Amino acid sequence: METAPAAPITERFGQLFDTLDSDGDGAITWEDYQRLVNRYTSGYSLDAADRRAQAVHASYQMLWLELLRHSSAPEARLDRDMFVRAMHSASEDRSRFNMTEGVAEAVFDLLDTDDGGSVSEAEYVRYAEILGVASETARERFRGLDTDSDGFVNREEFVLSSREYLFGDDPDSPGGFVFGVI
Repeated sequence: METAPAAPITERFGQLFDTLDSDGDGAITWEDYQRLVNRYTSGYSLDAADRRAQAVHASYQMLWLELLRHSSAPEARLDRDMFVRAMHSASEDRSRFNMTEGVAEAVFDLLDTDDGGSVSEAEYVRYAEILGVASETARERFRGLDTDSDGFVNREEFVLSSREYLFGDDPDSPGGFVFGVI
């Protein structure tokens, strides 16, 4: 059963649509996600065979397939309304792939460049710069993610932030970066 997303969630998913529609054609396709994945892999100078590059690619591809499964799109192209509805349905559906956690886990591994089990402020700023975000904005977002104020974002904080972005009350939740929104 499909439910209508609440206004703040609709607004967030609309912002996500705007970010992902990198070619500005008014629709999201796999190519839009592929450009995001390519930005990550080139920004981190990763070979396509690198496990982190493969994980990011696979998690975004699974997200894309889940969005298509939850949409009424006659082709592999989602306009804004279809994307928002599909994103809402897919983010709540745990029957196959938990897209919130799957994408967050893969992106966390990408950011944790030293494999230390946490993301430092420097690692986060580098990620933000790859996405074209100013260092000061990145530092501010990092402080919002570091909920225990230990100077690092651990996996739990990271994954939780993505869930809060999707379902929380704060429209400016810092967890949107998991999906490419900072």
